Amino acid sequence: GEIGLPLTKTQARELVKLCRQAPFGKGTETVVDTSVRRSWTLEPDQFRLTNPKWDDLVTAIVEDVRQALGLEGQKLSPELYELLLYEKGGFFQTHRDGEKLDRMVATLAIVLPGMHEGGELIVFHTGQRQVITFPGAASGHELSYAAFYADCQHEVRPVRSGFRLILTYNLAIAGKRGK
Repeated sequence: GEIGLPLTKTQARELVKLCRQAPFGKGTETVVDTSVRRSWTLEPDQFRLTNPKWDDLVTAIVEDVRQALGLEGQKLSPELYELLLYEKGGFFQTHRDGEKLDRMVATLAIVLPGMHEGGELIVFHTGQRQVITFPGAASGHELSYAAFYADCQHEVRPVRSGFRLILTYNLAIAGKRGK
């Protein structure tokens, strides 16, 4: 059925029933190990985004990200990768995303409104550590987003309460027409 926002506890519990434990890449294998990653996932063919303004919103976010990442003159193409749901205790240890697309340059995480505490995203880049708390989404009032280069190490700190719902996108530099 439909899930409204902000995400409620009842909706989150129903959503978990449809998800599978999120795997991760370990060398050439894809594994599930809840001591490394504890979250639930749905792949894009398992759900639909029905808000008619969603694609326009993603386009505007990607434009902001393109500029923030210093990719002026490049066109970024977003590809929805997965829906993630973190419940209390959910986390993902420090890792680096695999480049899942040709010309992939970044990952975009859009955190949807749902009351929660914790679940901070920590991104490591050029010797710096950035902590992203997503206060708008955590308050249940608005979505929040963050993007980082595909080669950045990052982690998700444990969720202390509530549920954190995220759509992740792979961002690739769009190829020339016909390529």
